[in-house]
Amino acid sequence: MADDRIPVTLLTGFLGSGKTTLLNAWLRTPDLADAAVIVNEFGEVGIDHALIASSNDNTIELSTGCLCCTVRGDLVNTLRELIVRREKGEVRAFSRVLIETTGLADPAPVIQALMTFPVARRFRLRQVVTTVDAVNGVATLANHQESVKQVAVADELILTKVDVGATDEGIVASLRQINRGARFHRSALDNITMPDDLETIDIYDPATKSEDVTRWLNAEAHAAHHDHGHDHHHDVTRHGADISSFVFEFKSPLHWEHVANWLDALVMGNGQDLLRVKGIVDIIGRPRPIVIQAVQSLLHPPFELPAWPEGPRTSRIVFITRRLSRAYVEEVFDTIRQRAPAA
Repeated sequence: MADDRIPVTLLTGFLGSGKTTLLNAWLRTPDLADAAVIVNEFGEVGIDHALIASSNDNTIELSTGCLCCTVRGDLVNTLRELIVRREKGEVRAFSRVLIETTGLADPAPVIQALMTFPVARRFRLRQVVTTVDAVNGVATLANHQESVKQVAVADELILTKVDVGATDEGIVASLRQINRGARFHRSALDNITMPDDLETIDIYDPATKSEDVTRWLNAEAHAAHHDHGHDHHHDVTRHGADISSFVFEFKSPLHWEHVANWLDALVMGNGQDLLRVKGIVDIIGRPRPIVIQAVQSLLHPPFELPAWPEGPRTSRIVFITRRLSRAYVEEVFDTIRQRAPAA
């Protein structure tokens, strides 16, 4: 008997490992023309939805902070709403769903929610794809349990930025130790692409993963039962004692020298605690928005978007940091502007 439930692909991976870039590459393929996309972001203001090339009415952003303790309500309700809107003709028809989690998400609650009633009645989790940063991956696995879980649950592991690091032997050994069954793919920093042979799995099977994965999912099933009928609130700007998120908004255009020097100073002085920087900025003399990104000690080349997203031309820069306060980051910017006023 054919399984006519809507297939779901879960795309996960730690901060700055290339999830959104990979998602963009995937959405440009003909097979994904009829996909609905759910993007989850951590923090006060999300911008990933504006960076998705094929963003449309079938792209939904979750703003509850992270797909972890809030997933059972927010994601389940979102999937239910998608079905209702499709049946009413309020969104174009879709035959599959892609979910991109925030880099800080524990994937176990997401998987557990997708595999149990009521979601599993209309949707089937097809596969889990995890991106891993070849440059910072070893340190990330050592310092963040979420990253270990993201690797452990994966069917497909895509090692990104392999052209930047000197060697990927260390990270590959670490990944193999965590998940021996996943297939490996490698991708360069400037050319993160979706492998042609990625979609070989029809339904996600936790039995093919480590015993830890089964234990995590069982624990989440117990937690879901315990939480049923209770309200749980999640601070969208906090994720653990040391990690925080904040956003800077600038209504007036910025000087590129100020922005570039700001990022350089933070990366050079605080790279290990600069978990993620992603922003869309309005630069004086540039008609189109500039995207800036940094991950720990790696500063990505800036690039232009074809046009401004809907709404006012406001610069928004989102920081996710460890042990770095908003006040400190702002002080660095103020110091740079005072020392190097633009002509």
